[in-house]
Amino acid sequence: MKNLYKYLILVFSISITTISQADSITEQRRNYQNIKAACTKNNIHIIDKLLPKLKDYPLYPYIQSDILMQKINNDVNSLSTKISVIKFIKKYHDIPVVNSISNQFINSLAQQKKWKTLIDFSPKPPSQIKALCNWHYAKAIVKNEPINFNILVKILLNRIHVPKDCNKLFFVSDKYIKISYLNTIELICVAMKAHDEKLVRYLTNILPEDYKNTGNWIIKFQEKPISILDFIKKAKLSPFTLQAIKYSLFHLSHKDIELARRSITTILNHYNNISASDIQELKDIVASNMIRENISYEQKKWRDEVIIHSKSISLIERRIRLSLMYNEMNKLKQLLIHLPHNAKQKEEWQYWLSSIYYLKGNKKIGDIILRNLMKKRGFYSLVAAQKLGLNYKFKHNISPAPDYSISKLKEIRRIRELIYWKYYNLANIEWTNLIANKSIRQKKMLARYANEQQWWYLSVKTITNAKIWDNIKERFPLAWNSIYKKYTNNKTITKNYAMAVARQESAWDPQAHSLMHAMGLMQLEPTAVKQTINVYNIKKFLGLKKLFDPEINIWIGTGYLEYVFKHLGKNRVLTSAAYNAGISKTKKWRKKSAGKLHVIAFIEAIPFRETREYVKNVLLYNAYYNYITGKPKHILTSSEWKYHY
Repeated sequence: MKNLYKYLILVFSISITTISQADSITEQRRNYQNIKAACTKNNIHIIDKLLPKLKDYPLYPYIQSDILMQKINNDVNSLSTKISVIKFIKKYHDIPVVNSISNQFINSLAQQKKWKTLIDFSPKPPSQIKALCNWHYAKAIVKNEPINFNILVKILLNRIHVPKDCNKLFFVSDKYIKISYLNTIELICVAMKAHDEKLVRYLTNILPEDYKNTGNWIIKFQEKPISILDFIKKAKLSPFTLQAIKYSLFHLSHKDIELARRSITTILNHYNNISASDIQELKDIVASNMIRENISYEQKKWRDEVIIHSKSISLIERRIRLSLMYNEMNKLKQLLIHLPHNAKQKEEWQYWLSSIYYLKGNKKIGDIILRNLMKKRGFYSLVAAQKLGLNYKFKHNISPAPDYSISKLKEIRRIRELIYWKYYNLANIEWTNLIANKSIRQKKMLARYANEQQWWYLSVKTITNAKIWDNIKERFPLAWNSIYKKYTNNKTITKNYAMAVARQESAWDPQAHSLMHAMGLMQLEPTAVKQTINVYNIKKFLGLKKLFDPEINIWIGTGYLEYVFKHLGKNRVLTSAAYNAGISKTKKWRKKSAGKLHVIAFIEAIPFRETREYVKNVLLYNAYYNYITGKPKHILTSSEWKYHY
């Protein structure tokens, strides 16, 4: 009885502690919400009142970050702000938000033209591209040091969008310039794509004297690529000239393929000392734009002759896919043999090599190739199993149970609150920082922990980061499972297919968004949303921003997927292609194949790499979800396999 009394006291005290903690976090969240609103309005009185109450709240560093951002944006006293920023960085050096503060301060100092303060604050180069450009510029101005463009160019050329802050680097006084002229032509191309004519003209002006005339011609090449024929009459052959010729020939081949083809002869007649490899590259440039059927017999013959001598793997592979689209098995065989050994080992080409052996009557080698493919875990592994009439054996590793200590980590406590407030991107950054230096075992444990906490997108991220593909419970979490059941119950699409689409589209990030304005779990574009609303006569949709709400996204997304599925004959291959590339393009590919292709040939012949991989992934992910939910099936249904595409 005495022991029972002690036990009841213990349970009661734990319950009281739990309730107290719940009250505490509820109050902290309320105060956090109020202080966020005060920061937006710059209400110093409320901020000063609430800040001491939040010192134990996991997001306290983020509150201080918000306050400091306000100070950076509004405070003209950069020295005072600098001291505050340095203190913040020193105190929270292990938190990712520090980088944002540092970059923001650098860019603010650059805007104020306080170059010396900038260099004093950041002796080392920052990682953010905008801040990096401002840092290089400040270093040139303050320390009279030349800008090392050989390093900077590599950074700029890997960017889709180059910030305007980087432009001023090319307008520094000549004594600070240290640029390799071989990189200049690449920079001109980047600037032309960005329609920055001022920068293009400046870059041509800083070319060495021997290349000035060449530079003046470059400006003409995009709008009038035919000017290349006039250009070669005046320009001496050099590495720079040759790059300019290749650039203009690329544009000319898009405007007039035959003129581009004939121009090669003119170029070679004028320059008789171009190397064999460069001649082949010129031909490859034009042949690359001839991977289509609406060209003459002579052009096709020329194209294939170029490709059979080419060392460009991507060009050969594109021609292979064209042969698949038109069922040219002899050409397929010839091209597969021509592929370099390493490229030939890709799963898709191993599969088609097996098909060639089957056609030659060599079933034994064909079977061996397919059985070897089955040992892997990709799309063609499951296709090989289906072709052989065998069941694919999924590899399934169990992640170790999370340590109790994980939930106590400061990073985990911050991530939990960030996800509570739906700051998924910030939580993602914190998580990336957390797993960066962890062992594989620790990453497996964290992936399982994330899955158990229903942080599904972080579970997927961890698996991808660690490349632990066989931990499939964490790789393919049953995210929002009950909601998917709810919205697919009365539809012809299966729950697992809809989940496979979402897994491919967003990797379960509810706030995922793309440059094409696709939003949320199922990456819905405005046109698809509008179409779905019209088809299903939806009255209560409250606007595109609501697509970041998982249930609304699943509701609209499964509706659109069902519409496409029915429209394309209840075929997942065609539906997946259309979900990615659009219904009209999918119909165009079907028209071109004219019902002559087997399903695998049709998939591999899709000309867009993104769509091709998308279809494979969705079908593969669907198969994994079928396995996880106890419904293992072949990767393709019987009707999908037998259908003539």
